[in-house]
Amino acid sequence: MLKPGTLSPEAERTLDALGSLLDSGENAAPAVAAAVEVLSNLHPSTISQVARIIADTARLRRWRPEPSFLQALFRSRLSDKEQLLQNPDLAFLFLFHSDGRIRECALQRIRGALPSPFLFAAVAYRLNDWAEPVRAAALACAKRCFSQTQAGIIVAAAEALLLRQDSWRRWDREREVVEAAYARADVANALADFIRDSKTGPSSRILRLMLRRDVLDRHLLTLASQALQPPVRALAVETLAAGRAKWVVGSEWKWVNKPGGLGIHVPAYEYRPLSGVHDPLPVIERAACDRSPIVRRAALDAAIEHRLHGEAVERIAATLLTDKSPSIRERATFILARRGILARRGKTEA
Repeated sequence: MLKPGTLSPEAERTLDALGSLLDSGENAAPAVAAAVEVLSNLHPSTISQVARIIADTARLRRWRPEPSFLQALFRSRLSDKEQLLQNPDLAFLFLFHSDGRIRECALQRIRGALPSPFLFAAVAYRLNDWAEPVRAAALACAKRCFSQTQAGIIVAAAEALLLRQDSWRRWDREREVVEAAYARADVANALADFIRDSKTGPSSRILRLMLRRDVLDRHLLTLASQALQPPVRALAVETLAAGRAKWVVGSEWKWVNKPGGLGIHVPAYEYRPLSGVHDPLPVIERAACDRSPIVRRAALDAAIEHRLHGEAVERIAATLLTDKSPSIRERATFILARRGILARRGKTEA
């Protein structure tokens, strides 16, 4: 089994063959298609790990070895830029070139739909390039290509990019073109289906990140009842019951004992209201019957946090007084005690 962020021996041989042609100055056409296929088969989550490996293995470097006297005398050599002009698909490899001018030129040559999640991630990765001209070329490329790329390819790349792109520090307005791709109706629908149907993986983290925009708001009711992972259902219930989305933006200091100088760092959140209006009670009622204690606990937490009351809430709490989970029983007891229900019950039974 390969280590994460490494290339298979076959992939290394393919990229090495391309590098040999580039070093010799011969037309790289015979090796380009196979090299692009190597990139297309890589997982988008490995983009930052394999970028340097691709450049080193395919020898995508600024300087080429000097030819011998006879080579220079009898055979013309193609520069990397000339190679790119003769072989347009080489642009996908040159996204990883060590020369920023070649990366910029490669981005300018890419047209149409991107053929794989990794190559979508590669263009997005260049939106955070250290060279400003490369970022500008990547932005223009993304505007041309993202709207034409299949939804499934974008969703497969988004799974990896969403978890990493907050650590990118160089991009600014370039981020908008990626979010516009996620906001496409077909992409949003496919992403909601992916989050709903994923049996494992960080789906709840992906949903939390996507909740910064209203792209998935209309899918929350479905996710609250049908998502396979309990943390996803719980997050959807929490969000619907609150009528607003929240996400972590850092941390803040909270005093535990101010005179004693004791405090802790707690997460700091930003919020936005959900698009549309949802009655929280039906959501909480369904969640209270969920097979997972994580979701049942989320239902009671929502009722407590938002001070919901009435016969429906009391009935939910009474039902969960005998739940298998101690934390759920504690919350149910708190709700009924707050309403004085337990005290009245005690007098009646006496």
